[in-house]
Amino acid sequence: MAIDDRLRLVLPRILRLTVIGAVAGAAYGYATAGSDSLTGIARGGLTGAFIASIIVSLDTFFLQAPGARLTRAPFLLNVGVRSLVYLVVFVLCIPAGNWLLPNPGSTGTITISRDDIVYSFAVTFVVTFLLEMNTLLGQNVLLAFITGRYHRPRVEQRVFLIIDMKNSTAAAERLGEVAFHRLLDRLIGDLSGPIVLHKGEIHKYVGDELIATWPLAEGLRQARCLRACFDAIGRMAALGPSYERDFGRRVEVRAALHCGPVVVGEMGSFKKEIALSGDTLNTTARLVDACRETGEAVIASAALLERLVVPPSIVARPLGPIRLHGKKDAVELVALRAK
Repeated sequence: MAIDDRLRLVLPRILRLTVIGAVAGAAYGYATAGSDSLTGIARGGLTGAFIASIIVSLDTFFLQAPGARLTRAPFLLNVGVRSLVYLVVFVLCIPAGNWLLPNPGSTGTITISRDDIVYSFAVTFVVTFLLEMNTLLGQNVLLAFITGRYHRPRVEQRVFLIIDMKNSTAAAERLGEVAFHRLLDRLIGDLSGPIVLHKGEIHKYVGDELIATWPLAEGLRQARCLRACFDAIGRMAALGPSYERDFGRRVEVRAALHCGPVVVGEMGSFKKEIALSGDTLNTTARLVDACRETGEAVIASAALLERLVVPPSIVARPLGPIRLHGKKDAVELVALRAK
């Protein structure tokens, strides 16, 4: 994916978190400003915006970028390293804010108090911890549990993308269990980056399959589901030499896309999850089987493609109605490939 395309995708998130940082900084500035609260609020807001924008940019393009080594580090190590990096940002940005908006009558001495560091570090550590917890549970799952959004099951319209590794059984036999696990871990990480950049949610890993989903409107907007699919496949092609070096062979994948209603709700007691179930997800899995049987790399349902504009970089070729295993009626399918 081109850098400008990636920047366009992540810029709204950077701006959103910068605003949150500015608000948090302004609140702290108001609480500690003393007699000149207006200057304190402005200085706190400016400093908070600086800190948030730099930290989010570091996370997006370096620390938590797709393929970054830190993303595969243990939970506490990930949070600890990021917190230390953030501490350096605080030490640089807080004096800069004091210099740009000093208190009236200030002697010009730029200082940074222990309370400034403690507050900034505490806020950022908590936010980082919650974001990492959200990563462990799955995107937006923590918020869904906290708000009880799916405590009662509900029906939602969603787009599904399933990406499956080709020849995984042969690879497992050749590499052995431990090396094959390393391969799958790297594969999942490399595939997930482009999907997340296109606003997709990583729903579940099932063996050598990755299941991603979008709310219907999000997945259809600018054909995000298709762009995510082909960006992920393109990334695997670009990383082919590194896989060949480390695992003895390049990795190829197949993919299937479909849309429709699913039931979304909390499931389980000792281990809870937000479960998605229904015919739509089952049909998407059957489309992966159709890829195997037809030899096509990417297959989508005509029902999905009728709802969006296929990007000019993708060629669509109708396959006609195909009867899928377990389905009573044939389903209109379309093969997709990049130009």
